[in-house]
Amino acid sequence: MQNNTIYSGLIDAHCHLYSLPDVEDAILCARDAGVSKAIVVTEDMDSMERTLRLRDEFPDFVLPGLGIHPVHVLTMDDSQWKSAFGFLKNHSSEILCVGEIGLDYKYAKTAEEQERQLYALREQMDLAADNNLPINLHSRRALRQTMNEAIAFHKKTSLNALLHWFAHSKKLLKTTNESGIYVSVGPSILFSEESLELASSINPDLILVETDTPVYYHGNPSSPACVKKVADKLISRYPENTLSKEKITENTLKYLK
Repeated sequence: MQNNTIYSGLIDAHCHLYSLPDVEDAILCARDAGVSKAIVVTEDMDSMERTLRLRDEFPDFVLPGLGIHPVHVLTMDDSQWKSAFGFLKNHSSEILCVGEIGLDYKYAKTAEEQERQLYALREQMDLAADNNLPINLHSRRALRQTMNEAIAFHKKTSLNALLHWFAHSKKLLKTTNESGIYVSVGPSILFSEESLELASSINPDLILVETDTPVYYHGNPSSPACVKKVADKLISRYPENTLSKEKITENTLKYLK
């Protein structure tokens, strides 16, 4: 995607739009809130197929990213993995990033399970590199390990990496800032002063906004429209004229370039 493409609003940098019961209504609400597009990332074969259908149905809103989620890697046998990875490979020319990929040590508890996730992550990062695509990363309970993979990918390929929902440690965020790794911030900052404080330490040139739709916050499911509130909260926390909605959108387009 070229940086000179003009968008009229914010972009949700990480969501699972296919999980909502009424996608069309969610898109209308997003547009009313000033959200013009969403990067839709996937988890498995079914969600990859559904995302491409949504791309066809809503081409002006859906920015497709295909990938195999680390939790789903653990539930696949060899045949299922080969089928899903083959689908991703065959459709790599149709997408804007590879994601949602990464590591998840909440579910990968044994060394063998963690090695399976790492293998799947690196296979998908190699595919991204072969197709000049950025990556969109999951890192639950494996923050440093996933960050190190993102940094290595970026250094080796000069392609961009995004760590979604990563604002948990100022020390690690200092490293991502120094390494040129993008970080997306979600609705948790609306309810947690600690999360907001951490998010405000992200380099304003590297920060994106997301919802991780349909994740629940305070009993309510998120949707792409929520990124307006996230952006407003972030902008109010940064020094004056440091961050704006236009800059956040510009960051997202640079991530996707």
